[in-house]
Amino acid sequence: MRRRSSGRAPALGLVLGWTGAAAALGLLVFAGVSLARLRAVRASIDPDSLCPAGTPPAIIAVLVDSSDALSALQQTRIRQLLDRELAHLPRGARVDVYRATARAGALAKPLFRKCAPAPASAAQSGWSENPQSLQKLRRERFEKPLQAALAQAMKASPRPVSPILETIAAASTQSFGSLDLKDPSAQAPALRMIIISDFLQNSPLLVQYRPYPDIAEFSRSPAWTATRPVLDGVRLTLLYISRPESMTLQNERHRLWWCSYFKMRGAAACRMERI
Repeated sequence: MRRRSSGRAPALGLVLGWTGAAAALGLLVFAGVSLARLRAVRASIDPDSLCPAGTPPAIIAVLVDSSDALSALQQTRIRQLLDRELAHLPRGARVDVYRATARAGALAKPLFRKCAPAPASAAQSGWSENPQSLQKLRRERFEKPLQAALAQAMKASPRPVSPILETIAAASTQSFGSLDLKDPSAQAPALRMIIISDFLQNSPLLVQYRPYPDIAEFSRSPAWTATRPVLDGVRLTLLYISRPESMTLQNERHRLWWCSYFKMRGAAACRMERI
């Protein structure tokens, strides 16, 4: 007597087939959404600056005062500290590099202004980008030009004046002046400024090679209003270049004068490292 077929095996095969088709469709949808997001992100990035549309998540301004030559040891130490300060930048963080100008009041033009591409660890492997391509982009379009700009900025450019206050005002205005930090709907970026200098101001505004006013007296003088840096909420790192011939001038009073100046101008922090 023949056993009657129950029809369960074909039904099970049909269910599995539909399940597999649904999974494949879901995978295709996910791939399409991921690719669309990736294209949207890339479309919003400026091809020259590598910066995304809108405000960067972080802005780091680097100002180098090269009015006097740096020793080989000082250059090496500065590079080490800059590597530490600029390591692990998040995607979209902008770095501006300035060289101190010899003309008081002149606008500082950045030698370098670019945003950091995504690190290799952020690659969405399999969807048209991979760690190797991101690493190459970050190295060739960001890291190498940044190192070249820093090398150019550190080349000695001897001059009789050193308008440090004026150049800080110009550079900070260029880097931070266009930000609307009072907009409650906008997420405030992390703001940092790294200044490499001996901080011996020498211009008609103020001369620190002779007796000069303390910061309280200076804040009441016309020179205080002559320059207005944009430093609200900025965290400063001062790489303080020691000059053997200026040891009597580069004393504790001098160092405190500068940090007091920055705090009175609204800086969030002032950290100094002697080189």
